Amino acid sequence: MSEAKSEGTGAQAVRMPVASQTMSQRSRAGLDVLGGILKFTSVATREAARQDFETSPEGRALTEAHATGTADTPEAIAERVDKAKDLAASLPNYRMERFAQRYVAEEMMNRNLVAAEEMRAMHEHLDSLPVNSAGGSLALDPEAPLPDWYEGIHFHLAPIGVDGYDLGTKGAGIGRVFRYGGFAAVPPGSNIGGQRIDVVQQFRRRDHTRILEIGCGSVFTLLAISKVFPEAELIGCDLNGRGLKEGHRLAEKMGLKVDLRQCDARTTGEADGSVDAVFSYAVHHEAPVPVNREMFAEAFRILKSGGEIVISDPPPFRAVDMFTAVLLEWDNDHREEPYFRETCLANWEDELRA
Repeated sequence: MSEAKSEGTGAQAVRMPVASQTMSQRSRAGLDVLGGILKFTSVATREAARQDFETSPEGRALTEAHATGTADTPEAIAERVDKAKDLAASLPNYRMERFAQRYVAEEMMNRNLVAAEEMRAMHEHLDSLPVNSAGGSLALDPEAPLPDWYEGIHFHLAPIGVDGYDLGTKGAGIGRVFRYGGFAAVPPGSNIGGQRIDVVQQFRRRDHTRILEIGCGSVFTLLAISKVFPEAELIGCDLNGRGLKEGHRLAEKMGLKVDLRQCDARTTGEADGSVDAVFSYAVHHEAPVPVNREMFAEAFRILKSGGEIVISDPPPFRAVDMFTAVLLEWDNDHREEPYFRETCLANWEDELRA
């Protein structure tokens, strides 16, 4: 480890290994090729597919109907999306672009696993090193059963599942591909790190002193929250124990004080009216709509009077053009996103009002 960089938000910066040191040159090259494929096809091939779709007589009619039918019932929108999906599947450019999406999504996960495994000794060494304590906490509940809607689903085509591999949170392979954008609901050229901060800045107030993120995964979004609210007490909850353990280790190294707990977002363990703000980033499309209703109820229960909730999630079908709705629908069947369709048909404004 000859090269390192200093990172940290605490009084004492810490030395963190750069990403290239935890991946072999072969793995980096292979993942960069996947990133190049994603970047090209999500721009050039996808635009050609869009033109094919929107200039066809049926595609033009569906596009116009969708643009004027945003108040349609979920059933009517679903019927229109299905017709558009069938039309798109008949277009060669669309099939090629979707083939590339599936190949990159699946191969990326497999290569990331290989990249982590071939550097196992280094990962275990890094985990054994002492870290500067930031004062955060980690509360795991390994005996807690996974909810039936979550267990057994290999979200995002993860080959061993969400929580079934001890190095599943290691490696920077996914980031090397995702940095180009162009996947799922993320447009080409999007900066995911910057997007997180942009979303956090949607909080109208800057005096929140206690903020909870549901479905926090690791600590990357909590880090973004800390940039906007440097003095706030930060709490994160998630079902994935391995992700929380890795997040705690990283947070302590970076000097980020955060309290992490393994729990269902429907039962956070917080007292009534105990937090100023609740945040969620790319969480709600990962669960059925009835489960989301319970998440919202819990968020309102723990929120103080005058508090805020900020949600960032893929848009509903009615909020995007017809061709983009087809792209979102594709994830439901081909990227192990089993709740994408029903959440894209949901009306979150109505759910929050309820």
